[in-house]
Amino acid sequence: MRTVTGKLLLFALSMMTIGVNAGHAQITNQLAFKAAQPFTVGNTTLAAGSYTIRQAEFDSTVLEIASTGGHPAVMVDTVSTQPESSQGSSHLVFNKYKNVLALSQIFPGNGNTGYTLVQGHPEQLAAKTETPTKQTVPTSAK
Repeated sequence: MRTVTGKLLLFALSMMTIGVNAGHAQITNQLAFKAAQPFTVGNTTLAAGSYTIRQAEFDSTVLEIASTGGHPAVMVDTVSTQPESSQGSSHLVFNKYKNVLALSQIFPGNGNTGYTLVQGHPEQLAAKTETPTKQTVPTSAK
């Protein structure tokens, strides 16, 4: 009786672990995008140009956003967010204020859970006095 209960418990725990891991957002390789103007990520302002996004090796909730040349690069904390049903492909959402363009959300596509970036100080200041407009930018897998 004890071995049957132990096997059931082990099976249940392994199924819960698989379910929890499947629910996490995941960028399997890299996402690539082009920014037509400077934008902020957290507390860092990045110049217009081509960038890649990938998960940090040490934590799946931390993303690295780097120029295609490798520098500059910034690490940013994120929280999981559900994608809108109307957007099936991978894309980014920017919050556009009068003087700040801030990267806000990243969606890997195919209905996968996305990432909401933790707001940096420039965006927090702008949000106190303005309501942003949202801009969507497509990404490509790299």
